[in-house]
Amino acid sequence: MRRQLIALLLCVGVSPVARAADWDQTLAAARREASVVISVSSSELLRQVLTTFEQDYPGIKLEYHSMNGRDFRARADKERDVGQYLWDLRIGGTDASTYQWKARGVLDPVKPLLELPEVADDGKWIGGIDSLFGDKEKKYVLHFSTHLFGGVMVDRDMASERDFKTAKDLIDPRWRGKIVMQDPRGGGSGNQALAAFIMKYGEGFVRDLLSKQDVVISDNKRQMAEWVVRKRYPIAVGMGSDDTIALFQQQGLGKNVKSVSGDDAIGGDTVTLINRAPHPNAAKVYVNWLLSRKTQEKLAQVAQVNSRRVDVKPGNPESAPDPKRIAQYLPMSDEVALEAKVTAQKLGKELIK
Repeated sequence: MRRQLIALLLCVGVSPVARAADWDQTLAAARREASVVISVSSSELLRQVLTTFEQDYPGIKLEYHSMNGRDFRARADKERDVGQYLWDLRIGGTDASTYQWKARGVLDPVKPLLELPEVADDGKWIGGIDSLFGDKEKKYVLHFSTHLFGGVMVDRDMASERDFKTAKDLIDPRWRGKIVMQDPRGGGSGNQALAAFIMKYGEGFVRDLLSKQDVVISDNKRQMAEWVVRKRYPIAVGMGSDDTIALFQQQGLGKNVKSVSGDDAIGGDTVTLINRAPHPNAAKVYVNWLLSRKTQEKLAQVAQVNSRRVDVKPGNPESAPDPKRIAQYLPMSDEVALEAKVTAQKLGKELIK
């Protein structure tokens, strides 16, 4: 490991002795902290990869908590109100509260944590390091994966490509009562999907969808996936990334459930550093491990993640955006989509009974 680090440092023109010594100090401090506490979006396939951290860094215990972003932020806010600062990192998608947290000072910059040469090298990332960040300051919300974002998944056995071509078809009367949606009122993938619809089709489209189509609301993505693969509902809005359905498809279920990906918008998973993290050095080690080629390749292979690294093949080529157009897509996980996400929340609260 040390020889590889020195070789990489020489390649990028940095004093290998100094940088290697800094990393050794970080590792020593992380092992004194003895643990790192992370919250991750609900995904069994992500869990399979992200819990292997201790294999590469024995002596640093990983406390892994799986929950959706809305529940995590509500829980953390209550804890912080009574002076409890228990969390180091959050990994998963973004919603309005992600950037509201940033504005309130609940997030610390993650950019300074990028220390290993293979992680800090601008040339290792599609569009460069700055393009990874979704916040306006380019330092708080780091996207390590990306996928074309349509927000809709369809069972093609029940809704053919001729009958359901794009998300615009959601308001076709024939699909009334046949759509399940992740609850958009508090954030998450359902909120992001509605925000995308607002930005592309207008607020009236979302009003028609929520008021006329008898949409079934769920806050359990696994339940949504099961309903779709069991053919209870042929259409799911905001079910999340492809790994949600991939677990069922690995078991031979829902083989013809496909993402209706637009060609103009992207989303992705992010990592953020929580303010007053109890294990700052262990958090730094975890972030560098997460962004390493080795871990990103595992995420691609197991969870079908499309890494933002240039040296990792897409886990799902069908949903991978064109690297040459990365700056041209509508970035639904970025802060520029915040206003649409807030509007989507308001419409959800108004129209979902």
